[in-house]
Amino acid sequence: MAVPLSKEQMKDFFRRFDSNKDGRLSKEELKKAFNELGSRVPVFRTLAALHHADENGDGFISEEELEALVQYALGLGYTIKMG
Repeated sequence: MAVPLSKEQMKDFFRRFDSNKDGRLSKEELKKAFNELGSRVPVFRTLAALHHADENGDGFISEEELEALVQYALGLGYTIKMG
């Protein structure tokens, strides 16, 4: 059974991909996250996520921009398998 991720689950999910622990998500880290979510086109999703959430245009998603990233990803309807 697949259920939608909650807002907090999605935030925690993305935070797990901050592999260098610098408090922000790079393009590569985002690509890995969208791939793990099951995206068929993680490169496209990464670029679209940056477009939606990278408010300061630095090419990273900071903790302050995470909310916009989560809203974008939740709108795509990703689910997790339960059971």
